[in-house]
Amino acid sequence: MKSNEKKMGIVLLDMDGLDYFDLSQKKVFPFNFSLKLISDLEIINRNELETQMFLFINYYKIQPVPLIILLTADVCFELPITESNETNFENIVNNFLVSIPFEETAHKIYKQPKGYLLVAANKDLIDIFKYIFTKMGFTMEAVVPSSIVGINVKTIDAAAAEFIMAKFNQLKDQSLISAEVRVREKKVEEKNIGGVKRVFLLISLFLILLSFLLYLLYLQSSSSKKTPPQSNRKLSYHSANIT
Repeated sequence: MKSNEKKMGIVLLDMDGLDYFDLSQKKVFPFNFSLKLISDLEIINRNELETQMFLFINYYKIQPVPLIILLTADVCFELPITESNETNFENIVNNFLVSIPFEETAHKIYKQPKGYLLVAANKDLIDIFKYIFTKMGFTMEAVVPSSIVGINVKTIDAAAAEFIMAKFNQLKDQSLISAEVRVREKKVEEKNIGGVKRVFLLISLFLILLSFLLYLLYLQSSSSKKTPPQSNRKLSYHSANIT
């Protein structure tokens, strides 16, 4: 294994938990999900999950490294497609994605020796783990279904890790997400923070405009008080001369 590959980690994400394989130590560190954290692939308590993951990483003294996340078959929804007609193919894909019980999915179509394989997963689940790992200093290189790795990955050991790292570049191309998540990353809390910033910006802009308007009214009021009523006297004088 190359030295740069030793500075990487592999996460096997399953319905009931995850296994973190440290390539430098060649050790597996398990983390089990309680039903209070994740149930049926839905995040129940994001804040508690983040706290538990932080404790998990610190307890095992896992150093931040580039990561590959493998999704087990229990985490993914998969559909083999052999249809050659383009219209029918699109209908099959759309109908399948609509049937998945998540608000938003991360999905990809993989070319197979015979036909194609459509794979989808809960995007919210992926996004939250991306966010948590990234917040702890890790970088996400790829998120791929284990079914396209080439071996039946149910657990991570040294042999499986060697095989996966040998296909590293290929797996990056087959990722369900963009490899450059440091640019595209849509962090879960970032949306809320951005919304709060926009509200404060609008309030600040409103206060500035209101202050400017009050200042103009003040100037106008001051100007009218200082100007003597000379025009009326002149008008009366001229009027008297005319008559």
